[in-house]
Amino acid sequence: MNKLFVVLFILSAHAATAQQAPQYTQYIFNELVINPAYAGSKGILNINATYRSQWTGLEGAPTTQTLSVDGPTKKSNIGWAGYLVHDRLGAQSKIGAYGNMSVRINLDRYTKLAFGASVGAAQYTLDGTMLNSGSQTPDAAIPEGRESRVLPDAKVGIFFNTERFFAGLTAANLVPYNSDKLIVTNPRRHYFLSTGYMFDLGNDMRLKPSILLKEDFHSPTNVDLNTFLLLSDRFWVGGSYRTSVPMFTNLEMKQLSKRNAAAALVQLYVTPRMRVGYSYDMSLNELNNYSSHEVSLGYSFFKMHGGRILTPRNL
Repeated sequence: MNKLFVVLFILSAHAATAQQAPQYTQYIFNELVINPAYAGSKGILNINATYRSQWTGLEGAPTTQTLSVDGPTKKSNIGWAGYLVHDRLGAQSKIGAYGNMSVRINLDRYTKLAFGASVGAAQYTLDGTMLNSGSQTPDAAIPEGRESRVLPDAKVGIFFNTERFFAGLTAANLVPYNSDKLIVTNPRRHYFLSTGYMFDLGNDMRLKPSILLKEDFHSPTNVDLNTFLLLSDRFWVGGSYRTSVPMFTNLEMKQLSKRNAAAALVQLYVTPRMRVGYSYDMSLNELNNYSSHEVSLGYSFFKMHGGRILTPRNL
């Protein structure tokens, strides 16, 4: 099996999720990439950047870069965010720009409920010069050059949190689009459900388990199980297990096991304002010879109150 065939197989099998919902491992530290209601939730200005290389070394494998900025407005219950994403998979790529707004309701001193919306557009490009059908006869389905199309996009979300617990629900790909063109895979509406809790294990140690469900009601439900340990409010270490379950499909579990993956992650606050993170993913299937790497960088502009810096919450 040559690499081109592998790339085309990945393109057809992965496009439904890669071009609509890129895979992340470190989303738990920046839920804005999933839920627009998270915008401004920490009450300070934040900048986050992520670079992900999936199945490194495999020709045509996915790569994703994101840049986001979010913060509060003068009205502390209203948040805003801007978000850029570039996602490439073989000959197909996507560049998207989005704007978010959120409104938070204080249910009590430590409990908040937020509603958010995100609108934007994405340019999808297919570079036909990178594809080769292996036949001397031209394939009408493969463009001779580069073809691009710009599509609108929108998503909405709800985010609930206390000092220790959080839960969020997002509906993405809300703008319908139907086409039989190869240039753009018909977007499916996706739903994301995330929840987690922070346990105190001592004065300088906290445990944060969480779960993320990704559902489109047409394919197996993707499940991320995460557990992270926070030491001295500066160093995060933990891992994730990613799998699929047939909640709304009839696929056998033997097929679903091919989707399994595991990840290890570290995050360090180099200074109170700056954090850096790295995660290592390993597929538990035929692609286990190709690991995935993700690097993140975050910077926060803290507020001052009474001569001290107000640090963001850890949820």
